[in-house]
Amino acid sequence: MDLENGRNLFRGILILIAAAIAYWVNLTVGLALAVFVGVMTLQSVFTGWCPADFILRPIRLKKEMESKE
Repeated sequence: MDLENGRNLFRGILILIAAAIAYWVNLTVGLALAVFVGVMTLQSVFTGWCPADFILRPIRLKKEMESKE
């Protein structure tokens, strides 16, 4: 698995967690988490950097171009 797939997996898990929180715990907190994930996704599109990299890089996920070398 490369870094981009890891980001997508992490993003999907966080959105599912946000939906579960919004349904079972608190609508405001769940929506706030979903908005945070959305804003970080937009930010990563423009900058090429994602905060999830702090979690994914230590488990040795690399960018697609680096993993093919």
